[in-house]
Amino acid sequence: MKLKKTIVTLLGVVFALSTYAEEPGNLKTGFTYGNPGIKSIKAIAFGPENILFIGDNTGMTVYAVDVQDTQEMVIHELTLEGLDKKLAAAMGASTKDITILDMAVNPASKNVFFAVSKKNGEETSYALFRLGKDGLGEFPLENVSHSKKEITNAPAADHKTWKRPSRTYTVTDMHYVNGELIISGLSNEEFSSGLRRVAFPFDQDMLTTNVQVYHVSHGRNETHAPIYRFLPVQLENQWHVVAGYMCTPLVTFKLSELNGNKKLVGKTVAEIGAGNTPTGIISYTHKGKDYVLVGNNVHPLTKISGKDLFNAKAITAPSRERGVKRENIKLGSISHISDYDSTYILVMLRDKKSDSYNLKLISKDEV
Repeated sequence: MKLKKTIVTLLGVVFALSTYAEEPGNLKTGFTYGNPGIKSIKAIAFGPENILFIGDNTGMTVYAVDVQDTQEMVIHELTLEGLDKKLAAAMGASTKDITILDMAVNPASKNVFFAVSKKNGEETSYALFRLGKDGLGEFPLENVSHSKKEITNAPAADHKTWKRPSRTYTVTDMHYVNGELIISGLSNEEFSSGLRRVAFPFDQDMLTTNVQVYHVSHGRNETHAPIYRFLPVQLENQWHVVAGYMCTPLVTFKLSELNGNKKLVGKTVAEIGAGNTPTGIISYTHKGKDYVLVGNNVHPLTKISGKDLFNAKAITAPSRERGVKRENIKLGSISHISDYDSTYILVMLRDKKSDSYNLKLISKDEV
């Protein structure tokens, strides 16, 4: 999700999104064919070579699936109205019973994948869908080439966060970068909010770094609120993580410091606003300038220059200042956002009047 290969230079600043550098020799080492036994799908993200990573919070496992997705999308067919209605019909449900949990663009084919859940009384089922050249359809996960890695420090089954089982936040977002999968979510540690990293292929132990941030809207330091969306970026040969929390501080961490530190403190650089959920973070270069976009479900799309983001001062106390300079782009309520290609971003917008979700390509010239 939100992946690109290009590293660009702006005023001496090297800035890029989730690049596929330093690949291991064979990424599909250890893959087996069959039913992976996925119990839930919370987050999805693409790596190279048609590998889709799936975060399974119920099963406390991360999967790597070879989707063998080779037919390229016809770009003019991508804009789609009533996406939720089509997904609900395919799952034999009403739109009120389904939730589109995540969206990921395959960088190889430009096809779009969706993780969807369906409520049926007390039961919840999950499915993966693909929008491609042949239209929208369910992507079966019974007979696939795959590997997996268990998450051994997931929250206890009876622990609650915001009156919900904390285990549902074990994995909230994922990105593949430089031969590793980076995973945000909650753990069973004292500082339960954390960032995990694991080498891929999954032949080494998973490392968890527990993080603390200053939450401007709440006026205090937070150690239990999960990162909801994040993005790896590179600055002057050093990798960073830009993280968005609920209600909505924007925070940066140095990727090199995700080394198992039990109490890593992030730098809060912006406060987007209370009562808001970050729905995706992407980075791109357009007309020689670098930008970060933060999708929001309540506040407008937030646009920040890469240079301003990493030169921003930390917010460490209650303040009327909202941090780094930003521009607000009024597109509507964004449910998911991905960097599609050099020309477009892809957004899923909620139409409040019709209470439906529409998929739309938007030119980078328009944002």
